[in-house]
Amino acid sequence: MLRILFLSLLLTPLVVCQRSHADSPGEQAMQQLLDRDAVVIPLWPDDGGPPNQTQPVAAETVADSKSGKPAIGNVTKPSMVLFAPPPGVEATGTTILFAPGGAYGRLSLPNAVDVCHWAGAIGAHCAVLKYRVPRAADDPGHRVPLSDAQRAVRLLRTGAADLGIDGNKIIMIGSSAGGHLAFNLANNHDESTYPAQDAADQHSARPDAVVLMYPAYLTQPTGSLTADPSLHLDRLSPERTPPTLMTVTRSDKFTFGAVNTMLRLRQAKVPAELHVYPDGGHGGCFDKYPLMEFVRPAARFLKDHGMFTETMQQQSNAFLDRLQATFLKRNPVSGDVAKSAAAEIEPVTPSADWTAGDRQLAALRKPAPEIISLWPGDGKRADDPGAELSEELPQRPDGLVRITNVSRPTIHVWRPERPDGRAVILFPGGAYNALAAEHEGTQIAQWLCDQGITAFVTKYRVPRREGMDKHAVALQDAQRAIRLVRSRADSFNVDPQQIGVLGFSAGGNLATLTVHLSDRQSYPPGDSIDAVRANPDFAILIYPAYLTADDTADGLDPLIQRLKSSNDYPPIYLAVAADDRFAPDSLHYLLHLQRAKVPAELHVYASGGHGKGLREIGGPFAQWTQSCARWLADLQNGTTNVIVKGSR
Repeated sequence: MLRILFLSLLLTPLVVCQRSHADSPGEQAMQQLLDRDAVVIPLWPDDGGPPNQTQPVAAETVADSKSGKPAIGNVTKPSMVLFAPPPGVEATGTTILFAPGGAYGRLSLPNAVDVCHWAGAIGAHCAVLKYRVPRAADDPGHRVPLSDAQRAVRLLRTGAADLGIDGNKIIMIGSSAGGHLAFNLANNHDESTYPAQDAADQHSARPDAVVLMYPAYLTQPTGSLTADPSLHLDRLSPERTPPTLMTVTRSDKFTFGAVNTMLRLRQAKVPAELHVYPDGGHGGCFDKYPLMEFVRPAARFLKDHGMFTETMQQQSNAFLDRLQATFLKRNPVSGDVAKSAAAEIEPVTPSADWTAGDRQLAALRKPAPEIISLWPGDGKRADDPGAELSEELPQRPDGLVRITNVSRPTIHVWRPERPDGRAVILFPGGAYNALAAEHEGTQIAQWLCDQGITAFVTKYRVPRREGMDKHAVALQDAQRAIRLVRSRADSFNVDPQQIGVLGFSAGGNLATLTVHLSDRQSYPPGDSIDAVRANPDFAILIYPAYLTADDTADGLDPLIQRLKSSNDYPPIYLAVAADDRFAPDSLHYLLHLQRAKVPAELHVYASGGHGKGLREIGGPFAQWTQSCARWLADLQNGTTNVIVKGSR
């Protein structure tokens, strides 16, 4: 029989006493599943029972739920089961208070075990909250679970010294209904839900940070953007609401709630992030790939807000690396992308007809890339109102190359040493007035080449032509670039079925239009190249601009129309910073993709502003390259939406 410790909570200071067994089946189940000693902390004094108990409930049980996972039911004596880090792991003082999900009808245990293992690996205490379920019909606003959560935080702070924890580093994590409870606590921690019981209730119930795993019920109805009124989102503020990180899978019906909450957190300037992974449904934790990847941004986010140390972040990443290694071992379809033998990149002789922008960009790589005109003849279109423009290189304060007055569009071919068959056509941003062709072009091309991907930096026509839609000539160039690369796939050593687009800001808008207007002929066909299909096989949209319009029903630009079926969409990756003014564009577009059932991934980082590319000055946003590289590898390997069997 495991050794169990109980804390008496009738008076302060707390007195630790020893027992030989746990009081309830749920506590016993947690002990057996984790196989570690724990401190069991009853939430309420024995006399009088828990407050707000409105109906009698049958005896507590532990049984498999409909999904086949063990769960606790009929909780009448709420408690916390507190696990210290295992022997050999130094305690850091940080505490994770975990609220399991279960639709407010039961408490699912597997996720609790997973989170305890993660916490133990990084030196954090983990307190599993056994809150009251099932929910009473006469409990508006989930006040009974909220009172249990408030009391739990207060008790942790009251007993911090005796428990060996830091009362100012309490992170609440919740999954599904537990995620709803965690956010309810985050924003309603000071709401009076029960009469004070003792000195513990003088402490604040505000958690220092929250992590919401596929939180449920944040909107009512589920598929709307109408917030649960009991959450009181009108009260959101940086002072009131702790830093909040959310994760969910795109196909989860609760994605609407996560997106709406992120929009409101951003509006209120609360530090927040949202990470949406491709198809994978609802539930899971460290047994589902790539959902488990959320641990990486979560550890960095918590470190940024003083909850984790740098060492804890490193240990968390190592924990995730071990999980992913287990996944790769058990899924033979995955593995390193096969690369061909090293290719000799022959020098390119500068041509007399290279424009000023072409020469400037070519000088950024040794040897210089091959430069190809998009259009035949002199490289200009006779129907272009700006055909007489003379290319210019406006100076930037940071010294990066910027190009405008483009009338002769080209693509710059960046070949990797070991190409793997994938190709990406790059569209730099610049508000359709200029091209940020270095930090959103050539620097990205090198990053892609490092992964074995052949990159094509597109110098499309800017500025926008007077009297024409801002994207008109740019879309012509983008479609022509896709067709040209696909038509010459053999000479570029790329697979014509693996040609994607990547765009930044206005270039992200342009990349989006190549998806939604792929069947629209933006110019009269002129040669055999124009008979080749122009739709990309995947799309990467980095802080895309101009995707929304206030005068439309769903907030999206009218050009972004739903395609005929989900099969008409390619897989899509999006990344943006929460403090970017275009962040709502990505969030609303993600909901469009959710409705269309498109395998999409979205990362909204807490900060980074707009237009940073992959530079470290982007702060947390600079991490987009990590998640995008993993997404590209998953796309190649077919490793998304997989359960790691036997990971526990």
